[in-house]
Amino acid sequence: MPVPVAVTEALQAHLEAFPARSQTLGDTTDGSRRERKLRLIFTTDSGEPVQRSPWARTWRRIVKEASTMEAMPDGITLHTQHGESVKVVQKRLGHSSAAVTLDTYSHLWPDSDSTTRLAVEQGLGAILQGTPQLDSTRSD
Repeated sequence: MPVPVAVTEALQAHLEAFPARSQTLGDTTDGSRRERKLRLIFTTDSGEPVQRSPWARTWRRIVKEASTMEAMPDGITLHTQHGESVKVVQKRLGHSSAAVTLDTYSHLWPDSDSTTRLAVEQGLGAILQGTPQLDSTRSD
């Protein structure tokens, strides 16, 4: 997985200060529940997994502080993606299939109505006006 050097260095420093903790958790990523032994990098003070709500509050505070320093755009989320394909996101998150990724995160991919409308307009619109457009991306 491509990870920036700054992230690996920060993670290394974190692990030196707070070693990973072993934990057995229920895993349902493939649709069935099974127990899975994990080493957690981030935990609560008592060694439990970090839950979503407390982490979301922490993340919002981090983003707010970083945006005041112009280090990060305001409103960015952990799920902000930059045009990665479903397959890449699936692999990075360790999902068993692209369907799991889409079932969970499809709302994060951009809506394609405008690009679809433009494609139809370029093709059908030109035909209706009597001047068919050639697709410059084809290599026939």
